Amino acid sequence: MALTWWMIVMAIAAVAVVLWQFGAGRLTKPLEQAMRTGEIAGVLAAVESASPKEQPTLWDHAIGELWKSYHRETAISLIREAATRSDADIVQYWVRQAMEVEPEIASQVFSPEFLEAYFKPDVAARCGRKGCCG
Repeated sequence: MALTWWMIVMAIAAVAVVLWQFGAGRLTKPLEQAMRTGEIAGVLAAVESASPKEQPTLWDHAIGELWKSYHRETAISLIREAATRSDADIVQYWVRQAMEVEPEIASQVFSPEFLEAYFKPDVAARCGRKGCCG
């Protein structure tokens, strides 16, 4: 009986590891690289290799990890690239967040042309990390 439970626990752990590897886990090494060097190409490749359905979550995770670890310049560069590649509402949240919390960095990274082309204030105003209202 104990062996059966042990096998079940191991199977669940294996499934969890596999799911993690195919989700946010794919960002671990690229994020470490971005935090060390400021280079975001690996993060972009990891997010874009995911299915379109997974990408908004991965954008949020990648930007959020850089943001909370105070790699704000790198995070804002990633936000800019995300906005040019994705129309996900969470990206609009992050554009707004960057402009409100780090206006000096955001003004250096987000040109007026970029904001005109990619920023949707109405979407950003109703969205947060927990989703969108309205």
